[in-house]
Amino acid sequence: MKNVHSVFLAILIGISIIFFLHGHIAAKDEREIELTAQEILARVDRIMEYPDGILKGYMMHITPDGSSQKLRITGYINKNQFLFDIIKPARGSMQKVLYRIGGEDLWVYDMAARALFHKMGIDKFDDILATNFFYVDLSNADLQSNYVARIDGSVILKNQDCYKLTLDPIDKTGVYGKLTLYVIKQNYIPLRIDYHDQDKVIFKTLSIAKIGQKDSKSFPVRYDMLNIKKGTMTVLEFTSIEDGATINAEIFRPEKLGD
Repeated sequence: MKNVHSVFLAILIGISIIFFLHGHIAAKDEREIELTAQEILARVDRIMEYPDGILKGYMMHITPDGSSQKLRITGYINKNQFLFDIIKPARGSMQKVLYRIGGEDLWVYDMAARALFHKMGIDKFDDILATNFFYVDLSNADLQSNYVARIDGSVILKNQDCYKLTLDPIDKTGVYGKLTLYVIKQNYIPLRIDYHDQDKVIFKTLSIAKIGQKDSKSFPVRYDMLNIKKGTMTVLEFTSIEDGATINAEIFRPEKLGD
């Protein structure tokens, strides 16, 4: 009887070890998948960075009836701080939008109101001059720092083999309930971002329509933002880059935006 008891105990110990090892391996595999997803986000963040210098281009908002309004945009980029001057050709400068600390600190000077606004929390999700872009969309704040990512498989998008990632926001108080990100496997260039509301319904889609090169670094130069609910499209395209331009650091001080 003692031998039977010993054999039974040995079997129980063996089963326990198997379950422990299985759970340990599964947990390890899950951690590796999460780590891989965050690494992909880190590479996407590097590609999405604006190049240093002066960017010039336009922002065009198109409504379902085909009418449009076109704004000029000039970006002054210096490492982790950048200022966008948005200009309506017939009226001059409309807004100056300042991003500091890698896009985390956001200030807007409205020329018509002659007022300076510090956009924090939910206010970062206000639209830019009635376009489909929210202020947070141009911030280039790190996805890696603001979202927890997981890989949800692979898809073919625009004839490219892509990772499909789901990004859950760390801060749950914003407008975006989650993002779906499609990234080319070969070079980690993002092709599309789907923006979901708090009910997890897609209401906006950003397509990276054109990629530029500077100093062997790839970065987006055209962004197409579709608002699915409204049927409107806003195109943001940078058409030129002035390299080596001297940018006065004073322009990155919020109190100087109204000068």
